[in-house]
Amino acid sequence: MSTAIDQIAELLTRLQSPDFYEREEAVRNLGSYDADEAVAGLVMALEDPDMGIRELAADLLAQMKGDTTAQLLVRFLGHADIGTRNLAAEILVKIGGEAVPALLDDIDNEDYDIRKFIVDVLGMIKDPAAVDQLCRKLWDENANVAGSAAEALGEIGSKEAVPALIGAFENVEDAQLQAAEALGKIGDPSALEKLYEFMETDDPMVKFAVLEAIGNIGQKDSVPRLMSIVQSDDRTIAETALMAVINVSLQNNDRIDCDLPLDQFSGFLFDGIRNRNRKITEFTLSRLTHWYGADVLSSLLDVLESVEEDDRQRISDILVDAGPTAATAMLDKFATISTVGKLTVLEAIRQSIDDEIAERLLSFADDSEPDIRQKIAHLLGISGYTGAIPILKKLAGDAVGHVRSTAYAALGWLADENEIDFLFDGLEDRYSDVRQAAMGALIVVGTPRVVSRFTKDLHHEELERQRLAVSALGMIGDADVVGPLLGAVNHPDASVRKLAVVSLGRIKSVTDIQPLVLALSDESPAVRKAAVTALIEVRGPMAVNDIRALLDDVDVWVRFHTINAIGELGIENHAQYILPHLDDDQDIIRIAAAKALAKMECREAIPRLRQLGGDKNDDVVQAAKAAMSELEGTV
Repeated sequence: MSTAIDQIAELLTRLQSPDFYEREEAVRNLGSYDADEAVAGLVMALEDPDMGIRELAADLLAQMKGDTTAQLLVRFLGHADIGTRNLAAEILVKIGGEAVPALLDDIDNEDYDIRKFIVDVLGMIKDPAAVDQLCRKLWDENANVAGSAAEALGEIGSKEAVPALIGAFENVEDAQLQAAEALGKIGDPSALEKLYEFMETDDPMVKFAVLEAIGNIGQKDSVPRLMSIVQSDDRTIAETALMAVINVSLQNNDRIDCDLPLDQFSGFLFDGIRNRNRKITEFTLSRLTHWYGADVLSSLLDVLESVEEDDRQRISDILVDAGPTAATAMLDKFATISTVGKLTVLEAIRQSIDDEIAERLLSFADDSEPDIRQKIAHLLGISGYTGAIPILKKLAGDAVGHVRSTAYAALGWLADENEIDFLFDGLEDRYSDVRQAAMGALIVVGTPRVVSRFTKDLHHEELERQRLAVSALGMIGDADVVGPLLGAVNHPDASVRKLAVVSLGRIKSVTDIQPLVLALSDESPAVRKAAVTALIEVRGPMAVNDIRALLDDVDVWVRFHTINAIGELGIENHAQYILPHLDDDQDIIRIAAAKALAKMECREAIPRLRQLGGDKNDDVVQAAKAAMSELEGTV
């Protein structure tokens, strides 16, 4: 039997095979050993000509970790092949803290490229154990190593590095930029006084880094210092200082005591929003609750498509808060903005719509986008501006159905007797939502002439018009419609009869109930159910004497509806009509009866409900238990 060492030796030999699959299997098997020889073999496999094998070896090494792995990989940081070098660095980062001792052991390598790679990897690992050695590397003779050491310290974020970074800024010119950035990332306020001094540098790139660092530290006391730079004649420097102020503001919930010259930076701020800079967007929108003018409103409309839905809503709220005076500025720009912008404007001016705004909207009613035409139609309707009627009549003939529907609905708010014939034409539309909108408009007009026309339509040659007529008369609901509706209870079509009964129930002020009582015997179960509801709405509890006959209806759903209707009245004296139905042969009726008796607080039903606890249908059992629980809790 071969030993593990022999097996590993065999696998190492197979790593040299010209056969891809043999090398791949050898790498995979080496990953099952933790011996140093196996680790060395996997490290060797990082040089395999096939990328798949190299990546497999890398994954296995990252899982194995350990000091030996790290020591071997550190040597590869000086590999001639950049791909192999980068792969070794990636594995070391994945190994993490366990790789730090091996990296620190070689941090003074005579090759400055290797020193730099080691420093870079330590920064990506972010282990505080490397801070002391990295601070020492700030003074490395090679500028790239020193700069990388500063960057690495910034990534680690330890406050212990602040004094060394300040010292490097003051004494190592080539590391100033990275040192300033690192101090900003660490965020320790103790660095601020020195950073204020560093603002005086003549190097613009370093100055940018210093300003950004101050902003990232986020202390409110920094704002006055930054404001002096915000006023700089150098536009780029001034914008960098403003960005620092923005960072401070966001870290302090926008509580900074200073007046910012935002008008001078509106281009910078709105470019930031357009470029989806989250910080600039948040800062700018929070300030716009008390900062807007024509230019700002115009810029807001320009960036609408560059923001997420939540921010779009915030912009809409800002435009609404700007009030009627903003409507003119928004409409001046209306023709040139996007569809999203137009919809936002229309929503914003909704709150302040008046005759003047409505008149301006008329010129945009032929917009190419149906959603815009629809929104304008709606606004014209709620404006109360009767001068919009001709445009709304035009939109009522639009090619798009939902535009026509909205236009007819809008006409209902503005139209008078003169538009009745036009509105009735809308009842001929091929789409039901348009017909419903035209009917709604006529209901709003609701004059005797409208009632007369709908009464006439009860005998229209088209059944749909008859249905619309009976529904409309019920919605109008005045005394003049009761007679026609009572007549419609005898209509030959069941759907019309049902609508007539429902409408009479809605009106309630019906003195002649005989047609409703007769409807209880209608051949249509739907009409009988509607009659039960209508009679209760018209007569209240007195209707029970009429409707209780339907407790024995041939249609189970009519019986079910009647039981529920009587139960909803909650009158215990009516329980005598419901109790027998606890013995009904239909499960659904027994359930309805149990629920109704509970609503009536009929404690007399408890013994029979208890018997239903043994019912074969679990739903009946549950309904009985719920009813008993409710009844036993009543006094």
